[in-house]
Amino acid sequence: MFQGFYTLTSGVLTQNRNLNVISNNMSNATTPGFKADRFVISDFYNEMIIRTGNKNKSDTTRIGGMSLIAGGDETATDYEQGVLSVSTSTLDFSIAGDGFFPIQTDNGTVYTRNGNFSLDDQGYLCLPGVGRVLGENGTIYLGTDRIAVDQNGRIFNEATGAQLGALMVVDFADYAQLDKENNNVFTTNANAIASDAEIEWKTLENSNADPVEQMTRMMASQRALQSSAQILSIYDSLISQVTSKLGPTG
Repeated sequence: MFQGFYTLTSGVLTQNRNLNVISNNMSNATTPGFKADRFVISDFYNEMIIRTGNKNKSDTTRIGGMSLIAGGDETATDYEQGVLSVSTSTLDFSIAGDGFFPIQTDNGTVYTRNGNFSLDDQGYLCLPGVGRVLGENGTIYLGTDRIAVDQNGRIFNEATGAQLGALMVVDFADYAQLDKENNNVFTTNANAIASDAEIEWKTLENSNADPVEQMTRMMASQRALQSSAQILSIYDSLISQVTSKLGPTG
């Protein structure tokens, strides 16, 4: 009976972690370029019976087991592209296909799908709160938001026609090497490769976190957590009764 505490307690802790992931997805349902996460739950197997053999003990074979503890295997990110929506800002961009915008920060280069850019106080194209956007020839100085952009990401001064810079999109062979950080960006030590994705001007990629799906998952997780908590209370009551009845009799 006491083994049930392992299952129930691990269930409560695991569902709490799952709810944290879901809550973060829901809070970023309107964040441009956001990629939803999914908390992957796994089992911790506690072997109950092991056959070791009569004489030869070198080749042990598991013949039984019981799953007692639920745990978190990983938090997996869904990189599926979100819907592209039209924007009125000349500094909004999205990527049609696979890839990321590289952003220069004080701690190195980070990568994002969020093309909701702005101009910093010196006139450079930037992702607010993160850093300056890196183009084909380094950071991109515009000095104005009166620009025109072609599908290759080349940026021109609307008045003079002069090219001010060119956006760059990079990709990675294995997204498992990306680490998700705050501010909707990713970091990695892997080498970036060129991407042939098109850059869409005056559009933004919507978050791929579906609020309805996230709400459904949240309700299921909350029910699982509440059930575990209620049964834990019953266990505690049963153990109190057993302890009182089996205690010293004199």
